[in-house]
Amino acid sequence: MIYIGVDLHLRFCYITVLDASGRVLRQGSVPNISESLQAFFKVWKSPGKEEEKILLAVEACGFWPAFVDIVEPLVERVVLVHPAKVKAIASAKLKNDRVDSATLAQLLRANLLPEAWKADAATRDLRETLRTRQALVEDRTRHKNHVHAVLHQHGLHGPASDLFGIAGRAWLVTLTLRPAARQALDASLRMVEHLDREVQLLDRQLHQAAKEDPDARWLMSIPGIGAFTALLLKAEIGDIHRFPDKRSLYNYAGLVPVLRQSAGHKRSGGITHAGSRRLRWAMSEAAMTAARYSAGARAWFERLAKRKHPHVARTALARKLLGAVWALWTHGECFDERIFAAM
Repeated sequence: MIYIGVDLHLRFCYITVLDASGRVLRQGSVPNISESLQAFFKVWKSPGKEEEKILLAVEACGFWPAFVDIVEPLVERVVLVHPAKVKAIASAKLKNDRVDSATLAQLLRANLLPEAWKADAATRDLRETLRTRQALVEDRTRHKNHVHAVLHQHGLHGPASDLFGIAGRAWLVTLTLRPAARQALDASLRMVEHLDREVQLLDRQLHQAAKEDPDARWLMSIPGIGAFTALLLKAEIGDIHRFPDKRSLYNYAGLVPVLRQSAGHKRSGGITHAGSRRLRWAMSEAAMTAARYSAGARAWFERLAKRKHPHVARTALARKLLGAVWALWTHGECFDERIFAAM
């Protein structure tokens, strides 16, 4: 058995190769180029080594998919490692590429690595589309804020509640401003219009995808979850069956309280904020929508908000809705507003 630890960087990776006894067979850096990586790994598939199985460990990072797509056909198995958890296991004062890759290889040999889930190509594509939309919306918001800042500097207030609606834009066009301010305003308005078109294009694509996806149609039966949120849930959760119960899904979303316990003393705090921040954001937005449009969710939220801070109540509602997502997706249980009947 061959064990390989990879310290992955953007332009190159540092690789440590161990045999079954832990002896270092090779160490060095390899460019993150398909030809170079294939040449390196084919050495261990050379004649006379066909029976040698190769296990590889690499930490999850923003560009792991490209690396894994290249090397996965060349090895027996790729273990994608949870970065935060492996640091807790292998904390070291000396840290460099050689040490990190060797540590991964040794932990892989000892079967001590906390494995992360590898999203398949379809899930990664869906994530990319959704994150593109999110980036476009954030850019649009930045340009809208710039328009508000220009108006604020000139002491102007729009007559329309929606400054970027038909009436608001007509008013913005008629404003008499200094040339520099007019130029800044017009530039931001053009960017807003362009980004509006791009977001609308993606929205049509995503709504059509949600209509054609049976899982998304099921998820949209839950209050607060529309087409965008349903697809985001699919993209961020992936395979729902990797969560044995709803509590594990709460943990993955970072929607559970921090718990500190020692010598019989127990203290809980705010939520952990660990795991998928996009999933946490989506469920928080879904909770706000459900509290407005679902009678059962609104009554449950208002009862809890009398005893807790509204932010705490919203987080609790987000967690409850996520439990409904798990039950529906795992067991096919249709959403029932009676889940809000009891506190």
